[in-house]
Amino acid sequence: MSREEVLISLGESIATLESKRTYLLQEVNAVEQELGEQKSRHASIVNEITPLYKLPNELLVIILTTSHQLTSRAKYPFTVLASHVSSRWRQVVLATPFLWNDIDMDIRPLSHIRGRTLQRLSAHLTRSDPCHLDISLSFGLTEEVAPYLELISAHSKRWRRLSIVARREKVNDINMFLRPAITPALQHLSLHVGTPQDGLLSPRVAYRHVCPQILLAGAPSLSFVRLAGLALGNMHPASNVISTLHLDGWTRHYMTHNQFKTVFEGLPSLVNLSMNQLCIHHPRDPLAITAPIRLPLLRSLRIRGPCAPPHRLLSLLRLPALESLSLLDMDTFDSDIIPTVQILSLDSCAFGETEIFNLFAAFPAVVHLGFDESVPDIYEMLCPMSEDSDTLIPWPSLRSLAVRELQTIDVDPLCAMISKRAESGKPLATASLDRRSRHMLKSNAKHQHRIKWLEERLGVDKALSEEVWPAGLEYNDPHDLLE
Repeated sequence: MSREEVLISLGESIATLESKRTYLLQEVNAVEQELGEQKSRHASIVNEITPLYKLPNELLVIILTTSHQLTSRAKYPFTVLASHVSSRWRQVVLATPFLWNDIDMDIRPLSHIRGRTLQRLSAHLTRSDPCHLDISLSFGLTEEVAPYLELISAHSKRWRRLSIVARREKVNDINMFLRPAITPALQHLSLHVGTPQDGLLSPRVAYRHVCPQILLAGAPSLSFVRLAGLALGNMHPASNVISTLHLDGWTRHYMTHNQFKTVFEGLPSLVNLSMNQLCIHHPRDPLAITAPIRLPLLRSLRIRGPCAPPHRLLSLLRLPALESLSLLDMDTFDSDIIPTVQILSLDSCAFGETEIFNLFAAFPAVVHLGFDESVPDIYEMLCPMSEDSDTLIPWPSLRSLAVRELQTIDVDPLCAMISKRAESGKPLATASLDRRSRHMLKSNAKHQHRIKWLEERLGVDKALSEEVWPAGLEYNDPHDLLE
């Protein structure tokens, strides 16, 4: 055969083989497709005959809802994980609004694609209907907030809790969506706007406004409000039923006395008040302050420094029902007598003898005391000053201690104080130790026996590593004292 004939023959053979290969590949694909379908049907039948699959939908919904609550801060959304178990679980998940009404998104420019994140947010809003919405949106430094706020604004009637953290100064954008919002069910509003300034620098400008600027249609159910950073002075809601108020003033602003008065005179139902790094400018004319502001229902007060001097701050308020006071990050303290305070908590307060004596004088009826390692003098000063007179026993009503971050050097003073108060007839009843304090006692050979010693003399409890404020809050508040 000539070369031309060989080439023609080989070409025909190659074409035949390629055609045969195409046919065989199509056959393989068809077999793989049929095999996949058979495996899917097989897995579905296997799932259907398992005891778990026989659970009624109503019971499965309860199990999924409970599991969702326990894994709300997990790395991957619970709804995604549960949807991958089986087709039936996916159907149940998609049809259960309570699995979609808790929306917690950390929106960072390097960790998401905007379109995909907006689609996810839209899916939550649609699938959660008609449930109330608990929304938490945290924006990075370069992220725009308007597309997300526009999306959730259409569902404002369903808002129950709304938390926004925006590191950029997006005051106008946020105001634009919150000003006209209709929020009949909103109970919790937390607005954290801007980045912290150096708290040691003197504030230079007053807050712009403290009159209502958002939720102008009213918020009849709003009981919890946090205004942090630039939200304070720019985003005050129109509501007079607020019972818990957080004012976080960590920007370089100050509040005039008239502004301070305006804020609290409009809150007759206030029960819990937290003031963090809030600077109040007193008028130069002392006669301008005619009377302190009366908060008749306030029971819990928390003050965190650096801020206005505590004695000046407390002198502006009349608190006839105050029961609990928490002081954080303070170096000095003084106050007039507030005889109703029974619960006192000290965190990172470098108080010496003078400040502790001022505490004794200001709050004579303390029953529960919580403190950390920042006040080592407290142990000796809680001991009886005299064996002959009950009047010289500091805080004679004191019955309970909460000790946080107990240091090795303070173990013996703590035990000595407990013994001396018991001998004086004013014993402590209970003490709680946080995890670090218990670990220190257990790991230190010298003090290992002290836990048993304490348990023989009073009730010893395990304290929570992070106490909830205000006490009794029934849901997680991740933005408390956030900076």
